Amino acid sequence: MIEEITAKELILKLIKWRKTFLWITIIATLVTGTLVFLMPKQYKSTAVLFAARQFSVSKLVIEPNSGNQEDYMQIGDEDDVEKLIQFLSSDALKLKVANAYNLWDRWNIKDTVFGYHYLKLKWEDMVAIKRTEFNSVKVEVYDYTANGSAQIANGITDYCDTVKHEMTKGITAGVVKIVKEEYENTLLRMKELEDSLMKLRKLGVLHYKEQVKAYSKSYAKALEKNDAGAIKRLEEKLDTLKKYGSAYQNVHDNLEKYSFKYPDIKAKYDEALVNYNTSLPIKFVVEKAKPNEYKAKPNRLLILSVSVIASNLLGFLILLFRDKFNKLKLQD
Repeated sequence: MIEEITAKELILKLIKWRKTFLWITIIATLVTGTLVFLMPKQYKSTAVLFAARQFSVSKLVIEPNSGNQEDYMQIGDEDDVEKLIQFLSSDALKLKVANAYNLWDRWNIKDTVFGYHYLKLKWEDMVAIKRTEFNSVKVEVYDYTANGSAQIANGITDYCDTVKHEMTKGITAGVVKIVKEEYENTLLRMKELEDSLMKLRKLGVLHYKEQVKAYSKSYAKALEKNDAGAIKRLEEKLDTLKKYGSAYQNVHDNLEKYSFKYPDIKAKYDEALVNYNTSLPIKFVVEKAKPNEYKAKPNRLLILSVSVIASNLLGFLILLFRDKFNKLKLQD
């Protein structure tokens, strides 16, 4: 029906209904203006980050083979950026920031069993995590105060390290437990072997192989000289070596094995403790969020203009349909 109306007819109808459009404009302006005026101001702050390379602290800092270490000052690649965005978007971070800055009251989130659900919905409106063309990450936060938006944005960047550390702490705690047990068992076994070695030395077995050589040589000389006293003393000593020598050698070899193992297990234990107690930041902060006193939302003029235009278009369509309907009625 509307397709049959010419441009000239449309213009004539606009002129004919100009008073109606004026009333529509006045009413839309008053209603929308009142609603827009009641809308709270929102301020925007932005933080810019680069992802850091993500490796264990021990590998980067205390590993002795420094020539093969990764550079912890190097900017992260695309995979590291994706990981950083995941941490910044995680539910764990949302809860930490909400509790730290009391977003429940600040953003008027309903305190019900669905509070967390409402937090996520509000977060989507107030926070944006964007990857830029320069492979950096932009954290944009809106809040009802300029200082609040800056604090929340900086809080988000700070808490992403905490979330990552807590996520990995379960694994590092398990590693520490395993390595600690092995380390303590190694020390205990070494102590037991040293005590056994000390008892054998008190029995006269100081160094089995060297003593056997020395006593055998002295015994041969005593036989040549037919020195009965020396022969008897040396035979006693050789009998002692014969009796305890194999035990001494076994204890000595085991102690030597554990002595070689000890530096490695100690190094692994130290590395595990470092990874458990410390964590490198997973980001470089290029630009911290700063308060911006110029409001970002709402754009009252834009909302008012769109509302008035939309109201007039809707009114025009209704008037066209009503006019066409009346003509069809008269024809019948």
